[in-house]
Amino acid sequence: MTNRAKPFVFPGGHTSETFLESFWQRQPLLCPKAFERGEIRLTDEDVLEVAIQDTCDARLIMLECGKHLVEQGPFPVDHFDVLPTSPWSVLIQSMEVWHPELQNLQSAFDFLPRWRFDDVMVSLSSADGGVGPHVDQYDVFLVQAAGHRRWSWGGPVYRSAEDVALRQVSRFEPTDHAELESGDVLYLPPGVPHDGIALSDGAITISIGFRAPGITDLIGNLADVVAETWDDAVEAEPRFGDAGRPATEDPWLVSGRDMKAMRQVLVRTLEDEELTARALGEQISMPRFPAEAPDAVPEPGELERLLKAGWTLERWAGSRIFHHPLDTQRALLFVDGFSLPVPGAFAAWVAGQETINADAWRKWHKNSDALLAIMMMVGRGTFGLVPASDDNA
Repeated sequence: MTNRAKPFVFPGGHTSETFLESFWQRQPLLCPKAFERGEIRLTDEDVLEVAIQDTCDARLIMLECGKHLVEQGPFPVDHFDVLPTSPWSVLIQSMEVWHPELQNLQSAFDFLPRWRFDDVMVSLSSADGGVGPHVDQYDVFLVQAAGHRRWSWGGPVYRSAEDVALRQVSRFEPTDHAELESGDVLYLPPGVPHDGIALSDGAITISIGFRAPGITDLIGNLADVVAETWDDAVEAEPRFGDAGRPATEDPWLVSGRDMKAMRQVLVRTLEDEELTARALGEQISMPRFPAEAPDAVPEPGELERLLKAGWTLERWAGSRIFHHPLDTQRALLFVDGFSLPVPGAFAAWVAGQETINADAWRKWHKNSDALLAIMMMVGRGTFGLVPASDDNA
């Protein structure tokens, strides 16, 4: 694949604008030949080599006697030397961490904000392999990378079957069917029951998933940010107030007026843009696989010397970096679940960077906030030092 995937090809003259208007989060859309055949290069060996890595999130699903059995990884190194004789599928979450070139595929979906992106899941199946009819609560583009898979989708949503690990439904009455080959894509919004069955050995489907934070996640992170904000300033913490209240006739009553006043405390807190931006941004930038922090972090002077010598800072494939402007000059930079105030121009620039070189360092290191952000990202492993190539040495 090239550095950026080719633009997504919608069917029937649709554009990204008409897709978002008529299909996104509303109804499925089959997109034949959305990518060129062979544009996505991923082999059986690529998938199985990742499935035996210690930190990989992998599952093996086998179909035996009409029931799907799940084995959770990590798997021993020889686990796939002999493959099952019954239909099987290997599922790997966050494959873009293990094959960073799959990140290029994300650029085909840049009509959607990157913060909505969840991960790239890969499914490798033998003939008749699959995970059974199920429902997901996220938007997904099912990209056929190799082989053929028959998809069925739609119909009423029945309660989940006993095997909740695969989110299977108890009954499945699909309304639509299609056979996908290399380059074809099926978009499904949340809540649409679907089932994919491989029609050949070596069928590989890439699921581009888009997350939508739930109220539990958002409120939980808001609570963390609120606690951190007023941890050392208890006297400034917003509190319930009831000056001018009338005498109560029932001392055990929590009145509607009291409840309204307490809700106003929450409302005033939510109206604090920087605070809520931190809470939301830190939550949506939380990575599935955090970067591994280096054993030692160079001082800024040493880092500058290395960059001038041709070293570069390369971004960890699983990192999530976003930005939110606070005004014309300032922004919040969200990095893997943390936030920092930085110059707006720096935030907009670094969020889309895969590499920081000596030229970028010279431009930003004299700004104390930008320097702090760079050193924090190096210290956390978001950007790692890569030695100079022989050409630059």
